[in-house]
Amino acid sequence: MASRAYDVVLYGATGFTGSMAAQYLAAHPQAPKVAFAGRNEAKIRNVIAKLTNVSKERVDSIGVLVASAEDEASLQHMAQSANVLINMVGPYALYKGFEVAKACAEAGTGYVDLTGESSVYKHIVKDLHSVSKQTKAILVPSSGFDSLPFDLSTYMAVKAVREATGQTADIDYALCGYLIKGSVSGGTIASLAEQAKEHDIGFRDPYDLSPKRGTQVAKAVKVRALPQFAHKYGSYTLFTPHNTGVANRTWGLLEEAQQGDRYGPKFRYLEGYVTHSAVGAYLVSSVMLLITWLLTHTTNVGSWMRKAVPQGTGAPMEKQLKGFANIRTVAFANDGKTKGLATFKVKGDPGYLKTAAFISETALTIAFEKQRLQPVARQGGVLTPAAMGGEVLAERLSKYAGVTIETKDVSNSLNMAEEIK
Repeated sequence: MASRAYDVVLYGATGFTGSMAAQYLAAHPQAPKVAFAGRNEAKIRNVIAKLTNVSKERVDSIGVLVASAEDEASLQHMAQSANVLINMVGPYALYKGFEVAKACAEAGTGYVDLTGESSVYKHIVKDLHSVSKQTKAILVPSSGFDSLPFDLSTYMAVKAVREATGQTADIDYALCGYLIKGSVSGGTIASLAEQAKEHDIGFRDPYDLSPKRGTQVAKAVKVRALPQFAHKYGSYTLFTPHNTGVANRTWGLLEEAQQGDRYGPKFRYLEGYVTHSAVGAYLVSSVMLLITWLLTHTTNVGSWMRKAVPQGTGAPMEKQLKGFANIRTVAFANDGKTKGLATFKVKGDPGYLKTAAFISETALTIAFEKQRLQPVARQGGVLTPAAMGGEVLAERLSKYAGVTIETKDVSNSLNMAEEIK
């Protein structure tokens, strides 16, 4: 790749989460060469003016690019200016996320986004995987809370099993339980409403994003026991279909490449949001499935939700600092006895404050660590956070983003929740 002006271009720096990513990149210890991009130059410069704990020299080094999804030439120029582009302009179906990814794929530029819109992700996979392999561009959609922690913790749990068995055991299934405290922004509501317009957002096909098909059957399980959280049960959520698709894409990519870190031919991904009782899990699941049905089959609900929480709004920083995520994923080997646990913990709102860190470190992994990534990643293509380079990304998240990631062999634990306290 020819020398580019910037290590990372942040497209959508003026948005709610975009401004947090701008702060994160500007203050990053590695001082990457960055530019902020969007439709309105004045708003971009206002974001730069509000940066905190950043030297004047650093502020002055930040570039400004004017670009719009309606102007294909501006997208091409933006893509050609960067080693990696972060796209935070959503909803992605509405604001041409595919076209931004296409400009990057054709330019040989890395690309990351926050989409939880499976229809957009599927479009990127279908039409840009071969293009990006030709140009060696690494495209990693869904690098925020959708769906990096779930995908990466699964990869790390599988790694724990592999290490415990001398790399011999295949995985039967991974069970992810997650306890989170966070908020909802207008951007999330808008993305959910737009996704529902595109297709049924229910759980239909666990291999919708995967290059291979396996044995898992789509099923919205309302109550699921979570042994990694003592006496707790997991519910179905709106995250489940997309998280499953991303985790199974990792599985499919690694199986297809026959890498040593592959999961095994019969792998399945299961998850549940932590509740205190089976009754609680059933009720949460029922509410989630009702919301899914209403969004998919009516138009008024999505419009009402967007008016109630307008795009560009979200929780104040004081509230976001009180958020957290505790994700525990257990991989069960097909030998019937070996279990590997990965924990993924963050302090701060996982969907916004920490998502800005997740996506930024994914981009910086592509920009700075390409030679350390797995062969499947160095070949380019539409990848996942885990398939791109699980250990390298986990290392960066631990070092720079305040994420605690731990793995453990829990094969002999009678009570996994007590084991990991």
